[in-house]
Amino acid sequence: MKAVIQRVIEANVKVDGKLINEIKKGLVVLIGFEKEDNDEKLSKMIKKIINMRIFEDKFSKSVLDINGEILLIPNFTIPAITKKGTRPNFQNSMPPNEAKEMYEKMLKKMNNILPTKAGIFGADMKVNLINDGPVTIILEV
Repeated sequence: MKAVIQRVIEANVKVDGKLINEIKKGLVVLIGFEKEDNDEKLSKMIKKIINMRIFEDKFSKSVLDINGEILLIPNFTIPAITKKGTRPNFQNSMPPNEAKEMYEKMLKKMNNILPTKAGIFGADMKVNLINDGPVTIILEV
């Protein structure tokens, strides 16, 4: 499981020009699931995301500490293998039906902790954000 998290002032996601969700201060999380991911890895990733100290002075607070929001975007391309050649290889990506189930599980668990808004799984989404810093972190579990 891999995630790209970005500290934002605000962000939104649109599908077909229609606003689906938006957040103010918090994190945009692009999440990619790999074939070997499971519930244990999912719990570890959630814990990492909500406790990652990347807010305020000297990175002293987490999104949880600042009462921020999360915009969770499923992203099939995150697990791409890119070491060879110039075309990404997606052989490690979780099959769509399993990834959708994992995404929905993640969204539900995160929403139990702090406000988490969703994109639409499998849709052609347009994510707009104002990256604060910029601060962008890549997480793996």
